[in-house]
Amino acid sequence: MNTLLSSAIGLLQLQADTVVMVAARDGYDLMVAVAAGLIAATFLAVLLGLLYLFVQARTAVRSVERIRRSLLEDPAVESLRTTAANVEGISSVVREEVTELTRSLGAVSERVQQASDRMEERIEEFNALMEVVQSEAEGVFLDTASTARGVRSGVNRLGTPRRPHSDRDVADDRGHAGDRPDPSPPHGDSGTPTDTMP
Repeated sequence: MNTLLSSAIGLLQLQADTVVMVAARDGYDLMVAVAAGLIAATFLAVLLGLLYLFVQARTAVRSVERIRRSLLEDPAVESLRTTAANVEGISSVVREEVTELTRSLGAVSERVQQASDRMEERIEEFNALMEVVQSEAEGVFLDTASTARGVRSGVNRLGTPRRPHSDRDVADDRGHAGDRPDPSPPHGDSGTPTDTMP
C-alpha cells in the first residue's frame, strides 16, 4: 500500500510541474466563435419550431379525423347526403324535361311561323281576288248605270210628243193633220166600241 501512496504522490507532483499555456484570442477568433454560437442557436430555434409545428399539425390531423368520423356516424349528415343525391337526380330530370320542352317549343314556333306565312299568302291572294271582284263590280255597275240611263232617256222620248222646232214646222204639222189617221177607236151607233172579234 505504501507503493500505491508513493505513486499517487509522485503523480500529483508531476501535475504540479505541468504548465498549461492558453493562447490569447484576437478579434477574429472572437467573431468566429460568436457566429458559430449564433448559427447553432438559430439551428436549434428552427429545429424546435419545426418540432412544435409537427406536433401541432399532428394534433390538428387527429382532431380533423375525429370530426370526420363523428360526421360520418351522424345520421343528419347521412340524411343530407341522401338529400343531395335526390336533388341531383331531380335536377337531372328537370334538365331533361326543360330540354324536351325547349325542343317542343321550337317545333311549335316553327309550325306557327309556317302557318303565319301560309296565312299571309292566302290573305295576299284574297286581296288580289277582291281587287279583281271590285274592278269587275265597278265595270258592271257602270255598264248597268249607262244602260239604265239609256233606257230612261229612250222611255222619255217615246212618252213625250215631239215639239216642232220652228214656226214652219208647226204650220206643216197643222196642214198635214188631215192626212194623219184617226187615233180614236172605231165606234158603233151607240157610241161604244164595236167588237171586231168574230
